[in-house]
Amino acid sequence: MSFQLPAGMRPAQAPQQGGDDPEAAQRQAAQAEAKRTMIQAMLESEARERLSRISLTRPQLAAQVEDLLVRMGQQGQIRGQVSDDALKGLLEQVSAPAPAPAPKPTQNSARTRTLGSGITIQRKHDDSDSDEYDL
Repeated sequence: MSFQLPAGMRPAQAPQQGGDDPEAAQRQAAQAEAKRTMIQAMLESEARERLSRISLTRPQLAAQVEDLLVRMGQQGQIRGQVSDDALKGLLEQVSAPAPAPAPKPTQNSARTRTLGSGITIQRKHDDSDSDEYDL
């Protein structure tokens, strides 16, 4: 079964992604190469190895750290080469958002306890809880 379009209408074509502009592809490749050489110059060998291992397992995290390093380098916040320990600190900053304060549990009764975020723990009453059997 085929569908006929009304006279004068043409089917829409899917958008093409960057296949027709060789200058844009060249520019993008040049930017990626400049970024890579900048990061290589900024990192000590141990830090460079760590970042390459991270890029194999968690590419989004590695890309975030690379972008952060490039930004910091362009702003003049990095003096000298970044050590492995400094890279670990950057990884912790990027991967762990600011910790939210832990909700304090509230005690409603002897058997009910409410945690933050709407979680309530309620212990069941058991006959063995009575004081009759204490020696």
